[in-house]
Amino acid sequence: MKKVPKAKAPRKTTKTQKSTAAKKQSNLDKLSLSDGKLEIEKARELEVLLGIDQMNVFKTNNLEVFKDDLSEMTLTDLQTLAAELGIFPGGNKMALKNRLTKEFISETKGRRAAMGSQKPIIDPKDPKFKEVQRLMSEGL
Repeated sequence: MKKVPKAKAPRKTTKTQKSTAAKKQSNLDKLSLSDGKLEIEKARELEVLLGIDQMNVFKTNNLEVFKDDLSEMTLTDLQTLAAELGIFPGGNKMALKNRLTKEFISETKGRRAAMGSQKPIIDPKDPKFKEVQRLMSEGL
């Protein structure tokens, strides 16, 4: 006859184990995930307020916003944008995204960095001024 091993009794947790587990959980709750989406949304909102989408074929001066826009486009949308920019619209989706990204970088070189100027970008009397000021103070 074979011996059947006895089932092990469940381990009892002590108060110190519970308190360290609670501390670890509270520390984990304090952490926040940063995926960059918040910065992209801030950049989009600021560009809309400044009217960059009306001045620029790419509708943005921020590379991350442009890449995010490209990821949401279909092949037909990419081909249409490429044709508007004078880029050969053929090839697969990935090759077209790469061509558009290179074109974006070459076209917006110098406009992507924040440049200081003597006169304000937006008039302080403009109703959108407070919103722009809030977004710029939060940082991008």
